[in-house]
Amino acid sequence: MKVLQCHNFYKLSGGEDHVFRDEGWLLEQYGHEVIRYQRHNQELDKMSPLKMAQSTIWSKQSSRELSDLLRQHKPDIAHFHNTFPLISPSAYRAAQNFGVPVVQTLHNYRMICPSATLLRNKEFCQKCVGKKFAYPSIVHKCYRGSRKASAVTALANAFQTTLGKSTQLVDRFIALGERSRRVFLASGIAAHKIQIKPNFVHPDPGMGTTKEDYAVFVGRLSTEKGIDTLLSAWNGCETNVVKNIPLRIIGEGPMEKTVLRACERNEQIKYLGQLPYSDVLCQIRNARVLVFPSIWNETFGRSMIEAFASGTPVIASNIGSMADIVQDGVNGLHFQAGDASDLRQKLVRLFDDGVFYDRACHAARNSFMEKFTPEINIERLLAIYSEASTARSKTREQTRDQM
Repeated sequence: MKVLQCHNFYKLSGGEDHVFRDEGWLLEQYGHEVIRYQRHNQELDKMSPLKMAQSTIWSKQSSRELSDLLRQHKPDIAHFHNTFPLISPSAYRAAQNFGVPVVQTLHNYRMICPSATLLRNKEFCQKCVGKKFAYPSIVHKCYRGSRKASAVTALANAFQTTLGKSTQLVDRFIALGERSRRVFLASGIAAHKIQIKPNFVHPDPGMGTTKEDYAVFVGRLSTEKGIDTLLSAWNGCETNVVKNIPLRIIGEGPMEKTVLRACERNEQIKYLGQLPYSDVLCQIRNARVLVFPSIWNETFGRSMIEAFASGTPVIASNIGSMADIVQDGVNGLHFQAGDASDLRQKLVRLFDDGVFYDRACHAARNSFMEKFTPEINIERLLAIYSEASTARSKTREQTRDQM
């Protein structure tokens, strides 16, 4: 099978970028040919605001470049990861013009929420879900704190769902979990078009046999990732047990200065910055626990399954995908999202209860083996490709019958 993989890379590397690379590797491991189309947000630095807006709504460049690839390679499937802002839904139309089935992974909520997180003022928000035009996002400056930027994103979404009819151009959407699938169903995407396939871990780090007494956070340093909650758990009380537990923070983002100030106030907090992926896995593998404190309804959460692969339990917020991936009291613990005091209590339990901890380590590894290996993932991915191909064939037959 020939697969055309398409992805718009972010300036700061994240989980979506990893998934794009890993799925390409996975397909090639199983004998499939992968053609990659990539754009990078660094291109935005050389664009005028008008050019950016045009590219976000309907990119002629991406359409032209993809058409050349489709003509040259004649792929069996076109699989899109992130199309915002440089690829745009024009890519779906290019694939349709060549009769190539389209699959889109729903890594975030950008398609139905200009901020992509369904989060406003640190609270869950669905005001734009199901609306043809996301005008509340403009009122509240949801994208980058700007009405103008929010308007462009809202306009792009409106164009995609009405004039561009992107939901019709996509044969199958991949949701990463049941909770995010339900949100997209509420937005109007047909149920039969959304299939669930979680991410996987590659390479397998193996279960860590010697755990060190530290907690680790891995991710983007931003508000929605719960950085405030994380730091408050360590700095909130001078007498709490947690102040004696080392915390290692890995990642980069807009809250980096906040993290550095916290390190100055508390010697137990150590900022490691952005590390090579092999080093990240090593830090997770040796940690006693991974903390995942997001305050938005994450569609997935890659570092959680990296922890499971390492036999490292996870303490996570009790919302979004975290509430499904982490089984409370089994492979980790839940805490009330945004509640630093509750997070402290769960940390103390995990560090103090040796019997529970040993059990949770093995349960974490079992969760990885049962759900998040490459072998399991390739079966599900190919099944979705097959469904997309069948759907596209039926659409072509119906079109011929109507002519």
